[in-house]
Amino acid sequence: MDTHSPGREDDLSDCERRLANWQPAAGRLDADAVLFAAGREAGLRRWPPVLWPALCALLAVQAAGFGVWALSERAGRVILAGRLHERALTSTIPLAPHVVEPAEQRYNPSPDDYFHLRRRLEQEPGRWLASAQTVRTQAIGPPPPAPSILRAGQQNGLLP
Repeated sequence: MDTHSPGREDDLSDCERRLANWQPAAGRLDADAVLFAAGREAGLRRWPPVLWPALCALLAVQAAGFGVWALSERAGRVILAGRLHERALTSTIPLAPHVVEPAEQRYNPSPDDYFHLRRRLEQEPGRWLASAQTVRTQAIGPPPPAPSILRAGQQNGLLP
C-alpha cells in the first residue's frame, strides 16, 4: 500500500484520510497460514470440471461426423460421374435432335486446334513435343530507328 506523504494532508478528502489510516491487525493475521490454506483449497476441488472435456468430446465427434460425411459424398459423386461417363459412351442420340444446322454453318475443326492437340498430348505425352512442327520464322530487316530521346527543356523534336 502506498504511503501518503505526511506534509500533504490537506490534499486528501475525508474518505481518503480514513482509508489511509486503516491498517491490518498485526497479531491475528499469519501470511504463511493464509497461503497454505489457499493452496490447500485450490488442490482440493470438490467437483471435477465437466464443461471443457464435454466440449472437446462434442467437437471431436462433430469432426469425425464431417469426415465420414465428406467421404460418403465423394464416393457418391464418383459413382455418379461413372454413370454419366457410361451413358455418354452408350448414347448415340444427339442431345438436341430438333436443332439441325445447315451444312454451311457447321464448324470443321482443323487437326491443329486446341482440342486435337490436347488429345494427342493425353494419348502420347512423350512424343507430342518431338513431333510438333517447328514454325519457320522469316528474317525481317533491322528494327526501325528509335525516336529521338526527349530531354528537359527541349523545344524541337516530336512536336509539329
